[in-house]
Amino acid sequence: MILFRRIFRIIALLAWLPVIGLISLPFKIGGWNSIRRVGYCARIWGRGIARIINLKVKVVGDIGKFSGGLIVSNHQGYLDIIAHAVVFPLRFSPKSDIRSWPILGWYLGISRPIWVDRSNKHKSKELLYEFIATMSHHIPLIIYPEGTSTNGQSGLLPFKSTPFAAIAETSLPIQPIVTIFDPMPDGGNVAWYGDQTLLPHLWRILSYARINVEIHLLPLVYPEGRNRKELADMVHGLIGKKYNEIMEAKGLLQNNNDQQSSTEKLIQGIR
Repeated sequence: MILFRRIFRIIALLAWLPVIGLISLPFKIGGWNSIRRVGYCARIWGRGIARIINLKVKVVGDIGKFSGGLIVSNHQGYLDIIAHAVVFPLRFSPKSDIRSWPILGWYLGISRPIWVDRSNKHKSKELLYEFIATMSHHIPLIIYPEGTSTNGQSGLLPFKSTPFAAIAETSLPIQPIVTIFDPMPDGGNVAWYGDQTLLPHLWRILSYARINVEIHLLPLVYPEGRNRKELADMVHGLIGKKYNEIMEAKGLLQNNNDQQSSTEKLIQGIR
């Protein structure tokens, strides 16, 4: 049964990805209207994948209050991106080295992403402008300011302040969210973090009959003259407080020892 489920889902994914690629292809050129439409294509993409792998997304809060700006979330791996794409018409900001990957680089390129090259400081102003312009056109951007994925059960890592630089120069809102995955019936954790490799993790994810995730929307935050470090600290405090409340209520909050070794690796740049 599990093997059949995996095979069926692999076939479905291989069929779905080219379809959504073709839907997005006409918007590969054009101005901000095309970029906005690609965001809605990304939501179709996310909802299709969620249906294939039976990822059930529950939104807690009023999503109607957010019409564009910066979304900030804790991060547990690639399933976050799918879950968030189900809810928001996002413009992605992947690392620039993914651009050279076979197939995936081309596929992501169709979505008109903002390629982020952390090694090229000369393009930082250009990148900042692109972020500000995107949000100013009411196209949601999402960041994971922990800088890496975690096990999702041991608290938040400190937030990097650099991703808040663009929003600090605007009057646009920040939508803090808390993303919580339920543990699996076998006790497994769906987070992809540390030194886990992608294919074995994906193979395990495809075996689960159902994956439940909650996205909790917190009240909007406005820059109001705060600099990037002040915004990072403020949003970290809001997300961290809500995260702890939810995890303690579910009995899922763990000691951070399990995350310690992977965090040290991540700081060294493994992720």
